[in-house]
Amino acid sequence: YIAKHAGGMLTPPLEPGPERMEQIGEFESHDIDIEGNGWKEAAADITLRGLGWVSVTGPGTANVRVSVPKGIGISVRPPLMPFDVWSVASKYTGGRSVRKGGKTKSGKSRKGVGRR
Repeated sequence: YIAKHAGGMLTPPLEPGPERMEQIGEFESHDIDIEGNGWKEAAADITLRGLGWVSVTGPGTANVRVSVPKGIGISVRPPLMPFDVWSVASKYTGGRSVRKGGKTKSGKSRKGVGRR
């Protein structure tokens, strides 16, 4: 999978391509189960050491597989911003990411993910 998509779907930092993937090294996968709190509240954050985090939102159990280069630690923590999901985030609908419509406090139309 990695060799097939290197430089395309998988674009590492700096100059992309198979050479950079060799420099990064082997990847390891982590399987995580997160019990959701519904669509209006983030259930947990998955942190990637030195890279950032991803909040997980939704009902039921989310089975998440995270693949990172060896040496990049991951952890699961309580959500940093559990109720900000509707005001600052976009959602993935299967085709593209979209953001809730509306205007900002200053009256301007919002721009961002999925907006033109």
